[in-house]
Amino acid sequence: MTKSGLLCLLLTGLFVLALSTPPSTYAVQDPPDNTKKDKKDKKDKKDKQARDQKPVLWRDPGNIEGLDLFAGPGGPGAAPDPRGKYTFESRSKSGTSEKINVRDDKNQEWQVKFGAEARPAPAAARIAWAAGYFVDQDYFVRDAHIEGRGGFDVWDVRFKRKDDGYKEEDVWSWHSNPFMGTREFDGLKTLSALLNNWDMKTENNKVVRAKKKSGNDRDELIYYVSDWGATLGKTGSVFHEIPFLSSAPAGSKGDAVAYATQTFITGVKDGKVVFNYKGKDKKAMEGVTVEHARWLGDLLGRLSDKQLSDAFRAGGFTDQEIQTYTKALRDRINQLRNLK
Repeated sequence: MTKSGLLCLLLTGLFVLALSTPPSTYAVQDPPDNTKKDKKDKKDKKDKQARDQKPVLWRDPGNIEGLDLFAGPGGPGAAPDPRGKYTFESRSKSGTSEKINVRDDKNQEWQVKFGAEARPAPAAARIAWAAGYFVDQDYFVRDAHIEGRGGFDVWDVRFKRKDDGYKEEDVWSWHSNPFMGTREFDGLKTLSALLNNWDMKTENNKVVRAKKKSGNDRDELIYYVSDWGATLGKTGSVFHEIPFLSSAPAGSKGDAVAYATQTFITGVKDGKVVFNYKGKDKKAMEGVTVEHARWLGDLLGRLSDKQLSDAFRAGGFTDQEIQTYTKALRDRINQLRNLK
């Protein structure tokens, strides 16, 4: 055989060998694609977290008769010290009322709110807390000095405790939430009517979860009303009824006479309570059963007049205002208890 024939035969053999060899022996394989597996693992983890979550709206307040409505949910000693040292940190951009963030000499953060809500917010929140609902720790402060930005004094303001061990997760709606139709949810609607809360906006309703280092149950999602400032006056406003002014205030705040003279309940229809509510989102107040409204009345009926007065005293109201509020609120509570 000639050299050229031999070479041709050799090349042919090599070509046949190459075709019969598995690809892995002459090609580098790509690493396995774990993207789908990672996505599935993340989804499984998220689904498990969702299953473990426990929405909570209300807790049994226990010995209601023994609650200190002046101290509130923070208990004695938790209130900001009016003579303490506070340092300005920033302005808060949320909401419509002017607010600033400060830090005290114990490194506690506070949100300071100015305006007409300073008195009704702490008082209303204490009544909600006494009924078993979650609230922020609000305090009325008659005067305090803030350092920073040249230093300045503040008068008749609301201090709200920040960094209380919970982190905001979301907001919730009066028309869609895990508690629709329950006794506790109807009770919260009744409470809003009882206190003449005319600002029934979704952004005032918070969902929070305990922070990792708080020591509280992190599987709980706590649903609560975070702003009780638009209360304890009257519901209804001429300006709010004008279409292009629908965002205008729909009532007054902290007006004892207006609160005491406004009708609370207009009747019962098909087993549902008809509240004389003229604030924002009127539909939110519909559908409360007589049984559920009476349940809240029975709860709050266990509070003494002194406890009710203490809630209003915590709001910085005058003695005459406290007397007016206590009498009017007792009358409203009795109306709930006597529903048929």
